[in-house]
Amino acid sequence: MKRDFLPSASSGRFLALLVLTLIAAQLVAFVFLHFSNRRIAMESVDAALEAGTQTFEYTAVTRRQYRYATSELIAKDYGLQNTVFNETNRATVESALYNQLARSGAELIVLTDLGGRLLARASVTGFLNDRDDVLDHRLEEIVAGIKPPGRNMRVLAGDDGRPVLHNWVKVTMRAPLPVAHIYLAYRITTAGTEEFTRMTQLEMAFVTHAQGSGHDVHASSLPASFPLNTAHLNELHREPFTVEAEGVGYRAKVIVMDDSGPSPVWALVAKPFAPVLAPFLRLEALFAVSVLFSAGVSALAVRMVARRVVTPLEDVAQKDALTGLANRRTFEARLQRAEQELRKSGARFSVMLMDLDKFKFVNDTYGHDAGDVVLKEAATRIQKIIRSSDTLARLGGDEFAILVRTDDPQTLSDIATAIVEVVRQPIPLKPGLSAEIGTSIGIAFAPAHSRIGAEVVRCADLAMYAAKRNGGGFSIAEPVAPAAGAQAEGGEDTDGPARAR
Repeated sequence: MKRDFLPSASSGRFLALLVLTLIAAQLVAFVFLHFSNRRIAMESVDAALEAGTQTFEYTAVTRRQYRYATSELIAKDYGLQNTVFNETNRATVESALYNQLARSGAELIVLTDLGGRLLARASVTGFLNDRDDVLDHRLEEIVAGIKPPGRNMRVLAGDDGRPVLHNWVKVTMRAPLPVAHIYLAYRITTAGTEEFTRMTQLEMAFVTHAQGSGHDVHASSLPASFPLNTAHLNELHREPFTVEAEGVGYRAKVIVMDDSGPSPVWALVAKPFAPVLAPFLRLEALFAVSVLFSAGVSALAVRMVARRVVTPLEDVAQKDALTGLANRRTFEARLQRAEQELRKSGARFSVMLMDLDKFKFVNDTYGHDAGDVVLKEAATRIQKIIRSSDTLARLGGDEFAILVRTDDPQTLSDIATAIVEVVRQPIPLKPGLSAEIGTSIGIAFAPAHSRIGAEVVRCADLAMYAAKRNGGGFSIAEPVAPAAGAQAEGGEDTDGPARAR
C-alpha cells in the first residue's frame, strides 16, 4: 500500500542536516577510497575464492552421491545380474555392461570377482574395448585401490597416450551374498570445468602430481602459461596465494581431491584481480563526479527513501525472493490467524503441503538456474489454480504449502488433482529443452485432524510422504480418532481410510 511522506518542520531541519552530513561523509570517504579499494578488492577476491571452493566441494559431494545411487541401481539390475551369473562368454557379459553405460553416464565400467580379477569391461571409448591383457592388468591395479566412500580419482592412459583422469565408483553385486564388484569410471572433462567457471566466475584446473615426473593437467579453464608448479609449492599450507599468468594477476587456492592413489590429484581454483578491481576504479571516478551533485541527489534520495521504505521492507519480510509467493513467515502468520478464527467463529481450514518430484534431478542435471526456472514456473501454474482467498507459500527449496479456507474434501481433491496435472506438464528450460517433474501433495483438515495449525501441518506432511511413497499425486491424512468424551467435530469428513491419488 502506498504511503505518503509529509515531513514536519522538525523533520525538514533533520533532513537538511542529514543531507549536509551525507555530503561531508562523501568528501571524507573519497579521501580514503583509493587506499581502501585495494584492500576491499583483495578481500572480495578471497571471499569469491572461498565461496567458489565451497560451491565446488558441495557440488562434488552431491554428484558423487548421485553417481553412487545410480551405480547401486545398475548392480541391482535383474537383466545384468542374470547375464553375469549365468553367462560364461566374456563378450556377452561386456555387451550387457555396455548397455548400462548410457544409463549411468560413465565412460568405463569394469566387472571383477571378489578377489579383484577382471572378468569383463566395456567403454564408450573404443580403445578401452580392445582386447588387451596389459590394459586388463592395469585396470585390475586401479580398481584394487578403489575404497568407498571417497573421491577415488585415478589416472589412466588415453588412446593418444595422454593421461586421462577418472572419478571411480565401486558397488557390490549381490545374489543375495556378494558375488562380484562393479566399478564405474566418470571422466573429468574440460566441459565440466568450464561449467564451473560459468557458475562461479572462477577459473579451474585438475592436476595430478607424481614424484620426479612433474605434473599433468587433465581439465582446465586456466591459461596455458599458468604456473602450476607454484600451485604445488603452495599445496602444503592450503592458503590463497597470488600468481601471475600472461600479465594477469590471480588469487588461487589448492583443493586436495584425492591423495590415496599413486598420483595425488588436486584441483586449483583461481580468481583474476582485474574484473574485481575494475569496478572499484570506475567507482572512484564516479564518486568524484557524484560529490558535485550530492546535495540535490541526496535530498531527493532521502525524501524518496523515507516515503517508500516501508512497502519494500514488507515485501522482503513477507515474500519469497525467487517466486514472489508468500514465504514461510507469512504462511505461519496466516496459519495462526486461521487457527484463531477457528476458535472464535468455527471457520474451518485445510493445509496442503507439497514438494516437487524429480526436482533434484533437474538441479543436478541442468544446474541451479534451471531449478530456479522450474520453481518459478511451478509457482505460477499453481497460483492460477488456487482461489484468491487461499494462501500459496514457498516454505523453502522445492517445498510449497497452501492454506485453504475450507475443509470440504471434494473441493480439496479437485484443487490437488488440478495441481498434479498442471505441474506434470513439461516446463521449458530453453529452446529445445524442457523438464518433466511431478508433485506429491499431503492434505490435512482443521478441526478434523487438529485444531492446532502446527499439528495440521504435521499431518499434511505425513500424508505428503505417503503420496511420495505411492509414486506422487496426493494423499489425505489418516483420520484422527476423537478424544474420549469429546464430540468429533467434522467427523463426516474423516470417516474411512486415508485416500491417495
